[in-house]
Amino acid sequence: MLGLFEQPTRCLIVAGLCSIAASGTAQAQDYTKVTLRSAQALPESYPPAAATAYFNERLAEESGGDMTVNMFWGGVLGGDNEALPLVSKGAVDISGIVPGYFNTQLPLMSMTNALPHTFFDPEYAMRALAKMSSENADLNAEYEAVGIKPLVFRFLPNYQFYCTSPVQTMEDIEGLKVRSFGNYIPRMMESLGAVPVNVTTADVYEALNRGSLDCSYSPMTDAASFKLHEVAEYLIDLPMGGIAANVDVMNLETFNSLSPDSQELITKLGAEATDWWAEQSQEKADEALQTMKEGGLEVVEFKEADKLRETVPDMVSIWQDVMTERGMGDVGASYSEALMDYYNANATE
Repeated sequence: MLGLFEQPTRCLIVAGLCSIAASGTAQAQDYTKVTLRSAQALPESYPPAAATAYFNERLAEESGGDMTVNMFWGGVLGGDNEALPLVSKGAVDISGIVPGYFNTQLPLMSMTNALPHTFFDPEYAMRALAKMSSENADLNAEYEAVGIKPLVFRFLPNYQFYCTSPVQTMEDIEGLKVRSFGNYIPRMMESLGAVPVNVTTADVYEALNRGSLDCSYSPMTDAASFKLHEVAEYLIDLPMGGIAANVDVMNLETFNSLSPDSQELITKLGAEATDWWAEQSQEKADEALQTMKEGGLEVVEFKEADKLRETVPDMVSIWQDVMTERGMGDVGASYSEALMDYYNANATE
């Protein structure tokens, strides 16, 4: 039995602990009251744009309305080619950028976005980029040089060929005019005997319709969003690898001006929105395929997949050669080795 003085002492100790715990739980977070300007070249209806909307909603909820986002969708403040300058120079606080459009400024970041026929588990291309963004000094120096902090990562599913005629063999590919973009996809197309034609996503439909393209090299989400099945009724069943897609990045000076609690919240919600998109992506791809099939799309088996894969050059080696030409050979080799080690250890293809 406790003595007369022992019981009160115990209660005081417990009460003190409870008081401390309650104080920690009830303590208000110090969120900066701010409305952030966010620009997206993507239309709000484009499936991957949902990750941005999710982030915005969660930020307002978690901050109790202290932190909100004013959105500018569909390139009203500038298209994909203006996205990095907009956020880098502080014209907007957040912007969705396609790293591969900025190979000069973001050579390391663009690797997982630019290389075809490399990442057949595109979710882990995205996760590899996110991991490098959290721990790779060279990549973070690249971010700091242009004044950005990455928040929300996305990926696009495996690219495939959407063609105006069935394509089943390597011979069928010879001479086809195939939609291309960037610095590396044209090299792959040429290795296959196709003729690469640089066409923006928004112009693919019309190019297929008027015959200046025979095939589009596109992911399923893009093909469905832009209704490519209406003008290219054959989907060639040959996954060509996906990519880590556009990334929502924040102006670094703006991020650093926020309170520590605000910075922590934004970082946490960026990771949450990234995971949320990963969960949504396969469902969106399945919905896209079903919609196109109902619209007349026919899936065609490519009969020489092994031969095609043997023909495509090692795109990582080509990327490393380009980095060497730029005087960044050691950095490129170190970065690509770390990224590919993580990818190969986790990807399921």
